[in-house]
Amino acid sequence: MTGWLSDYTVIDLTDERGLLAGQMLAKLGARVIQIEPPGGSSARRVAPFDDQGRSLFWSAYAAGKESLVLDIESPDDRERLHALLAGADFLIDSERPGRLAALGLDAASLLARHPRLIPVSVTAFGSEGPKAGWAETDLILWAAAGTLHLHRDAPGAPPLPMSVPQAWLHASADAAAGALIAHFARLATGRGQHVDISAQQAVTPTTLSAIAAAAVGHPNYNMFPPPVRKPPPEGETAKLRGPKWAVADGLIEMGLGGGPGTVSSNKLFAWMKADGALPEALHDWDWASVTMAAYLAGELPEDMLELAREAVAAFLAPWTKAGLLREALDRKLLLAPVNTMADLLASEHLAERGYFVTVDEGGAKRTLPWVFAHGPDGMFAEPRGAPRLNEHDDLGRPPPPLRGPPPPEGEEKSAS
Repeated sequence: MTGWLSDYTVIDLTDERGLLAGQMLAKLGARVIQIEPPGGSSARRVAPFDDQGRSLFWSAYAAGKESLVLDIESPDDRERLHALLAGADFLIDSERPGRLAALGLDAASLLARHPRLIPVSVTAFGSEGPKAGWAETDLILWAAAGTLHLHRDAPGAPPLPMSVPQAWLHASADAAAGALIAHFARLATGRGQHVDISAQQAVTPTTLSAIAAAAVGHPNYNMFPPPVRKPPPEGETAKLRGPKWAVADGLIEMGLGGGPGTVSSNKLFAWMKADGALPEALHDWDWASVTMAAYLAGELPEDMLELAREAVAAFLAPWTKAGLLREALDRKLLLAPVNTMADLLASEHLAERGYFVTVDEGGAKRTLPWVFAHGPDGMFAEPRGAPRLNEHDDLGRPPPPLRGPPPPEGEEKSAS
């Protein structure tokens, strides 16, 4: 194995709610042993599926791991699990609070028996507290985090679900980071500690772009959507009002308005004027005189705004996303293509950075993201596909030893 964490072993008890945490450590080189119940992880039954009925979700989030089937309800298999934990560095689980405690596998019990171990729990609302036992869905987690307060078509309308389920992915990424932070502490103390991740808390920071509101000229931002401007007269086609613009091969994202973005808007108008594409009535328009608050509140002349939108839409329409991006880089404009999956797979930038790899998974080829950062050579492990069920029932091979100083004198004896 290569990768910065190649000396370390992770025991992974997660299902689809936490797979990403262990995989991030596996990509960094850790040996990650995915413990699956008899019949396989429920994540193997999560859509979408390939033409052979195999889960592409499993392919994406279990790549780089090993598979071992254990029935943790069985006392014998729990002892097999403890045999692994005796030489492991991390244990990650996504069980609902209470289940592992009933089996003597809660964090306190594990640390008493394996004092160097770092148990990491990925739960909906934390391992304890009044909401710890509440049922959850991805939609509930986003609502509980406050994010859906903004996620609606219009003020007062019902909130809308996120594009794809992702609350558990935020929580899993936090779990991987928390595990390594606890590891740094263990290097100094020789002792592990419990890392307790709440998915609700993990997704709450997604609303924190509001902290930049004052910096972009909207100091009184209060997390409510801006007022809806007066609709167009009956019979007229609604004008494009959002930050997305249609181009020849899809959409681009580009704000047109006040605040610090006025520099880009003025450069766009200067380009349009030079090309003869800016209406004469807008030749002297200066976006720097427009405050973001006034723009969002609809306090600008609507006829001028509509004229500007129509002119910009017509100017951008013939361009391709790639062509506009090249112009934007040259002209210092703030815009970005709205990429499809096909765009990402064909991206020269991602190809140059080695972002996508093709791996073998039981005879099937899978193209997957792999490196999620760039650093010195050897930072990441060699890519591997997701394991077959129980592919690594090989307890004869001991995990690598723990790293770091020994526990305080007498602790290991008392713990045993």
